Amino acid sequence: MALGFSSSAEVYVYVTCLLLGVSILLPLNTRYSAPMFMVNYYKYVTGDENAEPNSVLFWANILTFYNVISLVTQSLIGPTVLTPTVRRLSLSLRFALSITFMMMEVFVILMLPVIKVSQTVAIVFFVIVTILGGMGKCYLEATSYTLAASMPSKFMSTIMFGISFCGMLTSTMQCIIKVSMENTYESQLTQSYIYFSLALLIMAVALVMVLTLRYNSYAQEHVAEFRVLKQKQEDEGVEPQPVADVPTEVKEPTGVEDQCEVDNSGEGGMTTAEQLAATPIMPVVRIIRMMLISCFLGFFLTIFIFPSLVIPIDRVDDWFSTIAALIFNIGNSIGAFSTSFETFRYPRRVVLYGIIVRFLLIIPFVLSIYKYIPGHVGPYIFSFILGLTHQVPVLSMVYGPITPGLNDGQKLMAGQLMGIALLAGATAASVVAMIVVIFLP
Repeated sequence: MALGFSSSAEVYVYVTCLLLGVSILLPLNTRYSAPMFMVNYYKYVTGDENAEPNSVLFWANILTFYNVISLVTQSLIGPTVLTPTVRRLSLSLRFALSITFMMMEVFVILMLPVIKVSQTVAIVFFVIVTILGGMGKCYLEATSYTLAASMPSKFMSTIMFGISFCGMLTSTMQCIIKVSMENTYESQLTQSYIYFSLALLIMAVALVMVLTLRYNSYAQEHVAEFRVLKQKQEDEGVEPQPVADVPTEVKEPTGVEDQCEVDNSGEGGMTTAEQLAATPIMPVVRIIRMMLISCFLGFFLTIFIFPSLVIPIDRVDDWFSTIAALIFNIGNSIGAFSTSFETFRYPRRVVLYGIIVRFLLIIPFVLSIYKYIPGHVGPYIFSFILGLTHQVPVLSMVYGPITPGLNDGQKLMAGQLMGIALLAGATAASVVAMIVVIFLP
């Protein structure tokens, strides 16, 4: 087939990974795409346009509370993916639970304005579903990276591209809807229905597609869990035959992806969960430590700058932060997608050095905040560069599971560890950013 795909089954897996990446950030991006709906959420849940908030602090800072609750949950729950109990869970079960939790979060936020409740009840439900969504997000990330780690590296690139594409998609929709609809009480409610319904649809499709991977021939070749399920079905459906009557075909590896396929069959009849449960953590940490550090630092910088150092540049202009977000997400999508091609993959040491040099981007953003760089053109350019150079930390995610010296089980563990490094970087950046913004104009 064209475009580097060997079969329609591989295309199906590719699209599934893309939708998994999109789903990871959908609840977050959906809320940020309708900020006024969230700030005035107490009016919508009570059905009273003139309602007064019962807690000005909470409702005025609802998105900040959302970030804090979600990040605390992810920080506490995220490392549990490394525990023996969780490692024994199948990929399918982990996907089903994580995406369902995230869909519950979006569904409840969407339905409360429909059924009408008090502000206190709304706050309680908001906190509960945010915790559920945080749990779902960290498990969906870890499980997605584990799935991608068992396949050729372009699938890790695809998941990372899906994450960035989600931002570009929601930013584009926000711009279109902002232009075409008035900024009124009713229009904000209509916008929220569009955002949240689309998010539910995408996550539902992603869930169905990922649960049907067990029947996909390409996934069966590369993912141990699906390969073992296929073998069990074949064993149950075929009567035993003498060994001599069963021909065995030996296939020589002809390229990188074929070699990956051969490598993935190295641990006999073990499922993915069994491979993870049997793999010690620290040896993998030692082997991929450079990529873990690169991932942590890279995602720390991106999330520290955006949006915490972008919004203070111009808090008055209604369009500035919206356009800056769109430009950043376009650059981010281009950078993430480029990691699918060998031409744009740099040596591992260059990745670490590039991430360190990238910290210089803090300077132009700070200068823009204090008007030493006036206007919007400069910040727009810096936002695009920040997004485009996010390719480097994405590349560290791609390199982690394919580090030389890792066996099948260690590749899967590397995928989970890279997810933990990403989460740690994001959490640390958010905490530092919340402190820094206090001192910004």
